[in-house]
Amino acid sequence: MIPPFQKYLFPFLQLMSDGKTRSIMQIRKELSLAMNLTEEELAETYETSGQNRHLGRCGWARTWFLKAGLIESTQRGLYTISNSGKELYNSGIKNITQQYLVNHYPAFAAFAKARKKEKYSHTATDSNEVSDPLSQMEDAFSQLNNKLIDDLLRYIGEQDPKFFEKLVVDLLVAMGYGGDFEDAAKVTQFSNDGGIDGIIKEDALGLDKVYIQAKRWKESNFVGAPDIHKFMGALMSIGASKGVFITTSNFTQAALEVVAANKSLKLVLINGKQLAKYMIKYNVGVISQHTYTIKRVDTGYFENE
Repeated sequence: MIPPFQKYLFPFLQLMSDGKTRSIMQIRKELSLAMNLTEEELAETYETSGQNRHLGRCGWARTWFLKAGLIESTQRGLYTISNSGKELYNSGIKNITQQYLVNHYPAFAAFAKARKKEKYSHTATDSNEVSDPLSQMEDAFSQLNNKLIDDLLRYIGEQDPKFFEKLVVDLLVAMGYGGDFEDAAKVTQFSNDGGIDGIIKEDALGLDKVYIQAKRWKESNFVGAPDIHKFMGALMSIGASKGVFITTSNFTQAALEVVAANKSLKLVLINGKQLAKYMIKYNVGVISQHTYTIKRVDTGYFENE
């Protein structure tokens, strides 16, 4: 996983300490090499915005150092270390944090206060945990989503089993399974369904179908291997080749191993958290309350490289 934002600060300053003038594109490339970042780390993106994490961290490090006066822009899109930056690098201090910049550089302190980024702590631990603004938004978004997941599972748990069966069919339709033809998706009869709770037709003639098993169970009651075997038996008895087993709880390791070892059926398992995440993604049982658009500078517009 890519290093946290503040781990970029000293390597950034160290890179610039040679006094060379660089564009942000050069900084991004050389910093990735200096920090020995892997291809996987360089490919990481923020979950909500989809922006590249490495590019975002480089951009915010540049902004912080500009505000602190540690680097300066010599001309459009080009940066070099300042005298203050050289003094900091030559001091031997490697643990450069947001709190350090606030304490030693008034211009940065004013910038940080104006933007209300943090309630600063004087402990090293808290300072080291500070992240770049996009990561802070990611954390806040993740907290809201985790609460939404819990709320969705709680609401589902308060409904009757028949409602849950309809919900999972609605979800698969929202995900693009089934079509706009008649009877493309349906819930099977409440009793004597042979372990099959829903059917999705993938074509108008019904030549290709996905069969669904839905278990609205408590979180502590895991779906085990016997339940998977029973569902597989129901599928094979009708000559089906595709099945989706959805539960509000989770699957035992033995259940997962049964599916992994199965070669005759295409079987997908979806647990409670995955179910709620799909509901959020495909807008089933949720509505949008607020929408925020995150924009960034189009560096290609300003740079000729």
